[in-house]
Amino acid sequence: AVVSTQSGHYGRGILFVVLACVLPITVTSYNCTKVNGIEGACDLVLNQMTLAGSRLSGCGGYGTMYFWSGIAATDCGYATQDKTITEQLAMGIRYFDFDISYIHKSQESLPYWEEGPVLVDIGSTAVAYSISLRKALTEIREFLTANRDEVIGMRIKQYYPRTREMRDNLLRVIKPLYDSVFGPEGSEGVQLTWYDSKPLRYLVENNERMVLELNKDLWGTEQSDYRASPLVQFESQANLYGFNNCQNHHQIADYLLNIKNINMRQIPALVNWWLSTGKPCLSEKADLCMTDVEHVETVWDEMMEGTHLHRPVNIVLADYVRQELVAVVNKLNNKAVQFYKTKPW
Repeated sequence: AVVSTQSGHYGRGILFVVLACVLPITVTSYNCTKVNGIEGACDLVLNQMTLAGSRLSGCGGYGTMYFWSGIAATDCGYATQDKTITEQLAMGIRYFDFDISYIHKSQESLPYWEEGPVLVDIGSTAVAYSISLRKALTEIREFLTANRDEVIGMRIKQYYPRTREMRDNLLRVIKPLYDSVFGPEGSEGVQLTWYDSKPLRYLVENNERMVLELNKDLWGTEQSDYRASPLVQFESQANLYGFNNCQNHHQIADYLLNIKNINMRQIPALVNWWLSTGKPCLSEKADLCMTDVEHVETVWDEMMEGTHLHRPVNIVLADYVRQELVAVVNKLNNKAVQFYKTKPW
């Protein structure tokens, strides 16, 4: 055996023991032919593609959510989806948005809760608790394992409550949780990666197909997962009482195009395709946005024309996701394949 030491990511010494071959080593190669069902997308980079996404992806599709008091939260005000993560994946959703909190072992009392990070909908007056983050990650991993050509994005945007104790609890468990579901760096199976300009062919062929972005508070320390990147996005406005919403697509494009440094193509551009005003229930507002979902293409076109790098919209985030959203996004990705053939970055 050959013994050597190398410096780890954080400067710790790591002992490697290389044993003489006893069994032949089989190297499994994979050739990228399509990405997320799009032929020719292997030649794109990640931020030339658009992902259909669900806002607060795990809130609503698993039955009743609860307030901390144990009282059931109303679907009207807190359920943003009506399909599980697995059902969304089968539909074609490829970007997942989570806000999280943390449950201590002594506080496990409601259905399907477990110790650790839990998905939440942080409302203006209360917080509704849904399934564990572990359950959501497991559903995503199972899909990726069974579908070798798929690339998925995920963000953890907010945590509740915004206290030092909550941040420290989440920092302590986030990396071990991801490692327990996806395996540590270098293990077999689907690997985490971060959002940058890596070619999609590289992501697929190297099995780095889970693109993870974390709230900055949960990234950048020795305890966090350095395979993730801090959450930095160009994002259209949300919680609007004016005109920049899913029913005013030109204003969405104008807002994005006026963001400073919008031409920095390594930073994803996200469109919030949902309403915060109007109808009383989230499902009714979502229906209005799905009625107008074909106008996402207008936002994409205006972004391509209005940026000197011809950058697209990268993520479209919606409530109560439907097949119509996926169909529009697939159309945009086919357009991107043809456009970047003649005008590559």
